[in-house]
Amino acid sequence: MNGSSQKDPRVTRVPAETSPSAVLTRAVRVFVARDPTPQGTVKGNSFASYPCPDRLGAWFELSVSLRGDPRQNNGCIATLADIDQAVRTTAIRILRAAFFVREDAASAQPAVLIHELSRGLESALGRPMDMLQWRITPFHQVVWRQDMPTQTTVTSTFEFAASHRMHDAALSEEANCAQFGKCNWAHGHGHNYRVEVSVSAEVSNPPSMAVLEEEVCRHVIERFDHRNLNLDCPEFVQQNPSVENIATVCFALLENPLRARGLNLRAVRVWETSKTSATVEAAPVNAPRAEPQRSSARGKPVRA
Repeated sequence: MNGSSQKDPRVTRVPAETSPSAVLTRAVRVFVARDPTPQGTVKGNSFASYPCPDRLGAWFELSVSLRGDPRQNNGCIATLADIDQAVRTTAIRILRAAFFVREDAASAQPAVLIHELSRGLESALGRPMDMLQWRITPFHQVVWRQDMPTQTTVTSTFEFAASHRMHDAALSEEANCAQFGKCNWAHGHGHNYRVEVSVSAEVSNPPSMAVLEEEVCRHVIERFDHRNLNLDCPEFVQQNPSVENIATVCFALLENPLRARGLNLRAVRVWETSKTSATVEAAPVNAPRAEPQRSSARGKPVRA
């Protein structure tokens, strides 16, 4: 397995200043088994996976993002069938070799292997990708980006249960009730919070999912799980435990411990319900981190 960031010479790269802004993303689900896919296999349920998982193997979702100008091709940046074919032929071959053929299969690291996948897919597509997202489980993701070609981003999702009350001591009871509604009930209420943490590192020293999970469990999950955030957690004595503030606190708690383990914290996203979340992202170099905002847009700290 080669961790080099060298790209296939057949891929023509578009200068950044001339790159159109539209991005197409296509998710392709594949099933990787020890035996190659038999010739003539019926496509079947490609929404779920290709080929059909009628034997033991591994299921993955790969999302390919391509940047281009849709005006040059009847409103399309790329042909979806071409993306599907590239992933099914190239990715399945690479993943099958990594799992079942190579001598180092047992120690294959997704954070390194995704760079081989990106090179193979760019060669098969004959064009550069903007991003490749590899969902290795429903709760773990590995990402390669064109603007971070020598790094890998890994993401893990966690859960903790906690209660909280939204209340501003400077306001009257009537004003608190008007602003926070049921969230202001005196004895609080609970959530099963979901926390998604993304970190990056150089592929020469790839980010460890195990290290990420160890630090998040130590500094966030053990700290907040099955607690009353208002009463048990000093972080929320002077501020409401809103989802925005929880995401901001989690980012602050994790940034230095993860850096000490060689990981750059990229983003923390916290869901308090399936409809409401807030994200805090690392600020660009030499730029201050934005204040949390309530918005459905992605970007700097937001509530969605």
